[in-house]
Amino acid sequence: MKKIIFWMIITVILLFFACDRFEHSFEPTDDENSVEEFFSDFSESIANLPSPDVTPVLNFYHDDYNNNGTLKSDVEEFYSMFYIISIALQLQLEATLINYTENNDITWNLLVTTLGTKETFLDTTFIDVLIPSGDSYLFYGNQQELQKVLVELATSLTCVNCPYVEAALHNLKQQYGNRLSYIEYHINDPLDIGNIDIFSYYEMSALPTSVIQGTDIIVGGSATSQEELDAIIALIFEETPLVQFNDVNITIDGEELNGSVLLNIDSSVPLDDLYLKFILIENEDTENQNSAGENCLNVVKAKSELLLTQVNLAEPVDFLLPDLYDLPDDITLVIWVQTLEDPYNSSTCKVYNVTEKVIE
Repeated sequence: MKKIIFWMIITVILLFFACDRFEHSFEPTDDENSVEEFFSDFSESIANLPSPDVTPVLNFYHDDYNNNGTLKSDVEEFYSMFYIISIALQLQLEATLINYTENNDITWNLLVTTLGTKETFLDTTFIDVLIPSGDSYLFYGNQQELQKVLVELATSLTCVNCPYVEAALHNLKQQYGNRLSYIEYHINDPLDIGNIDIFSYYEMSALPTSVIQGTDIIVGGSATSQEELDAIIALIFEETPLVQFNDVNITIDGEELNGSVLLNIDSSVPLDDLYLKFILIENEDTENQNSAGENCLNVVKAKSELLLTQVNLAEPVDFLLPDLYDLPDDITLVIWVQTLEDPYNSSTCKVYNVTEKVIE
């Protein structure tokens, strides 16, 4: 009877903790072995469970951990439960790395057996996300069900002050992972795919100009750009997300990208002038450097939009990016929902949420 109760507890926890799909993108790491080293240390901490103190395991999880709504406090409860159960059953835990990608998606297995009889008590697979931390990593989760932030940057290869903002956004991306998306619209340089429409719509007058979540605009770049951006971004993170993206599917056939996404839009969001925007970015352009001699990151390669009043929001929304030529290998699709009034209104033209999907 006790064992049945224990199984019921574990099953309930796993419904919240285990997952099998998510959208995510991080900067790739140059040291693949560091992921294996991280997991080796994590596996050792798991082997020391069950224990009344699960802190050594929790040290591998970011304080802002969120995997499909499962927070760090839920993780603590999950591992603590094994100590309670082990009083009766004497359990042994083993963590095994299954796979990880250059984008820091990680898949691993947790095997829980009984001592002596070696009966399998729990055998489950977890899909998670790592975020760089110092010279190692932390489990970060896919950050679903949380507000995310989009920064659109107008820049140019010859712009003297643009590298300040570009470096700031790169650093913030490292810090916040897939809770932050940023893209670079290049203006009047070889990477300009026809971005004057964005420059004109936001009524920009100089480079660099950063547009945060469609409504906050910062003109110029300096050594304090990161602090200025972070102050705005941190406040937006505290908002309740009014749009969620589910079941993002992408296929590229020849020179055409076909995609679909199921949108969950809160009833408070006005549907007039509401658009789905979708943009392909090159993660790192090694052929073009900015005025500081650094490779360009997150460069817009193709863009389009779809008026959402034209589609049935109860079903997945289909979208298309045609005429794709000579796409680089490292590309990511950035999708967001935004009100786009004409003319631009900084009070209402809000980005409600954003997500990314790495194209492999």
